Amino acid sequence: MRELVSRAIERFLQSESSYLVESDLLPPDVMLRTAARDLQKPLDELVEDLGAWLVRQNEIWRLLRFCGSDFLDFLLRLDELPERMRLVTDDIAFPEIALTRGKDGLVWVTLESGSPRWSALLSGLLRAMADDYGALCVITRGDDGIRIDVSDLDFAEARTFRLSARTAAP
Repeated sequence: MRELVSRAIERFLQSESSYLVESDLLPPDVMLRTAARDLQKPLDELVEDLGAWLVRQNEIWRLLRFCGSDFLDFLLRLDELPERMRLVTDDIAFPEIALTRGKDGLVWVTLESGSPRWSALLSGLLRAMADDYGALCVITRGDDGIRIDVSDLDFAEARTFRLSARTAAP
C-alpha cells in the first residue's frame, strides 16, 4: 500500500507543480517533506493541496460524492469516511472522524488520532468538495480540529453527479 500512496503523491507533484521526484518510491512522508522544501512551500499547505487534488481523481470523487446529496449532507456523513476507505484498502490507518454541529450552524471536525497531516489532507479534501457541491463556506484548520462555517449551500451550480459514469443524461 505504501507503494500506491507514494505513486499517488508522485502523480500529484508532477501534475500540480511539474516537480520530479528524484528517487523512485520514497516513503510518502519523505517525498512530501522533500518536495515542500524544494518548492519552498509549507508542508501542511502542500498536503492540503494533495487533498484537493485527490478529489479531482474520478474514482475518489465518485466515492466521496456518493456520501451526500449536498455539502451539508456530505459533512454530516463524514464520520463514515474511514469505514468507506477501509472498503477500498485496509492498509491505510485512516483516523476516526468525530463531528460536532453547533447551534450556530458551525460544523467541527476532529480526528481522533493519527498524524496532523491527516487534518491538512482532510481540509484540502473538504475545500474541493465544497466547491464541487457549489457551497460557499469558510474552512479553518486549527489545533482543535477543522471548523466549517457554511454560508450558502446553493452558492454556485454543483457538478453533476450520476451513480454510474455510464448513465445517460436525462
